[in-house]
Amino acid sequence: MTLKGSYSGKILRVDLASEKHRIEDLDPDFAKTYIGGRGFGSKILYDELSPGIDPLGPENIVVFTTGALLGTATPAASRTTLSFKSPLSNLHGDAASMSYCGVNLKQAGYDCLIISGKASDPVYLFIDEDSIELKDAFHLWGSYTVDAHKKIQTELGDRDISTACIGPAGENKVRYAAVMSDGQIGTHARCGGGAVFGSKNLKAVATKGQKDIKIVDMDSFKNAFKDYLDVIKLDPYVPPATRYGTPRFILHRAKFGIHGAENWRFGPYKWKGLDPEIFRNEYAVKAGSCHNCPVMCRREFMLTQGKHSGIVAKMEWESIARGITCGVVDPEAIIYWTHLNNLLGLDVESVGDTIAFAFECYEKGLLTDEDTDGMKFSFGNAETMFEATRLIAIREGIGDLLAEGTKRAAEKIGKGAERFAMHVKGVEMSAGDPRGMPVRAVSYATGTRGADHLRSNPYIEEFITPEDAKKWFGSEEASDLRKGVKGKGRLLKWSEDFVTIGDLLGLCKFAFYRSLTFEYLYRKGVELATRFYNACTGFDLTEENMLMAGERAFNIEKAFNAREGADRKDDTIPVRFFDEPLQGGGPSGGTVVEKEKFERILEEYYEARRWDVKTGLPTREGLERLNLKWIADDLEKYGKLK
Repeated sequence: MTLKGSYSGKILRVDLASEKHRIEDLDPDFAKTYIGGRGFGSKILYDELSPGIDPLGPENIVVFTTGALLGTATPAASRTTLSFKSPLSNLHGDAASMSYCGVNLKQAGYDCLIISGKASDPVYLFIDEDSIELKDAFHLWGSYTVDAHKKIQTELGDRDISTACIGPAGENKVRYAAVMSDGQIGTHARCGGGAVFGSKNLKAVATKGQKDIKIVDMDSFKNAFKDYLDVIKLDPYVPPATRYGTPRFILHRAKFGIHGAENWRFGPYKWKGLDPEIFRNEYAVKAGSCHNCPVMCRREFMLTQGKHSGIVAKMEWESIARGITCGVVDPEAIIYWTHLNNLLGLDVESVGDTIAFAFECYEKGLLTDEDTDGMKFSFGNAETMFEATRLIAIREGIGDLLAEGTKRAAEKIGKGAERFAMHVKGVEMSAGDPRGMPVRAVSYATGTRGADHLRSNPYIEEFITPEDAKKWFGSEEASDLRKGVKGKGRLLKWSEDFVTIGDLLGLCKFAFYRSLTFEYLYRKGVELATRFYNACTGFDLTEENMLMAGERAFNIEKAFNAREGADRKDDTIPVRFFDEPLQGGGPSGGTVVEKEKFERILEEYYEARRWDVKTGLPTREGLERLNLKWIADDLEKYGKLK
């Protein structure tokens, strides 16, 4: 079998300690089995890391894997995945982003970049079609992400060079530091990849490439492209996404009353000042898209008055959400805070949750003015939120404690602070409150990289018909948002496999894996995604093959976590969701996640995955069904197979 089309066909390995590199051929069977992106990254991470290594030690690796369709004209094929062992969870970690750096890497001739070792001094890695160089980055150390990006372009004399770089947060090994694409164009945010860069003295990866990415069957590609455009013309999800960008999701959170305000205590909240119409009419200066995307949900917002006048921030919904988690509802404060996080190289979700945790600890007397150097850590205090963010990035004062994340910070504070640390597997919460939505709660628990709305698509239950729920998930109950239990575990399992396809192919989840009807969702995310893949590569995968590839990648990540010691006890959510009713009234007011429902859905989910119900561990039957016998054999050696 020979690789054709959208695969470049090479893997590049760079060892920072020896300053040597090696180029390998990409095996066609490997490509067809693991597809690309997160699939490649998960497989390589499992193969090449021994259990128990320190995520901030030189043994960790960073794996850049381009989506299989990245660089083609496939709509919204824009994303590259970084995989690594997470400094937050000590488990599998990855972060995907729109990335010109990934496009250039592929056009330079590489589907995958594996970085190992630790440089003796700060460096950045430059890759183009003709050379691979490690360059001194001492003069860049301490720079904001945007400044470092511009300095590298100037130094190399080429404005077409793209970068993935860290800011001060990564240099100081903040456990949730991000890797930023082209300054602040995109964010590899979750799980602390920026800290892994910093631990390796790696400031940035810079890429330049101009090779064509080929398509094998142009007629089939054109037909798929036309059908995709036809679908999104009819899909009711698309118009508001195009009009508002991701800030539109505040309307969804308001509809269900699940804002997660003031450290996940309040559902409804003072959100009217954050209406997407306000952002659109008063602050938006640029509406754009990722590569080739007709949905155009990217936004940049500008402040035109006050002490932060002139600030322009590339901002997504989660900045607004985590501002609310801190009790901050001033749109100008949230825009500036987003800009600050982008410059410093921080994951806004983890930052927001960690500061909100500190605010509640201060409110309850677990942190004092002495701990905070006199700062008033009170909900709604935007100035404290700004300063805490800065201190976290430089690990100064209270920031040094909070840079460890909520789990470790709570353990150090003690005195019951663990109750207020809102995380799953050490990774802070994201998206909306799960109370009143049983399957959303379980989806946070089962995510392979911690609490994560992007690891599944459980909002299917909000619009699927009883008939489709029965057909796909075995019970009409799966369509009952609040009361249903049967079929919910199967819905969650399918949803996780489904959205993983996007991470294999490099497709944006907003453009392919969100809809308001199940019919359009499946057409975009499975049928058309598979057609695009076959047209670009010349392979002949069925839709079932593609879903199984998503399932395979998810199982490899689960096995990685099992080998590190995670099991059923880790597939849970913060206790607050189980025993504190959601405050503030509204549609979900007074609800909790019912423990008995949670466990029933989780057990059905384990059964659907062919994992052991008692332990949550993979089984040989389940792994061998996915052609993962080699993982089953490995887990058996460690006593982690059921």
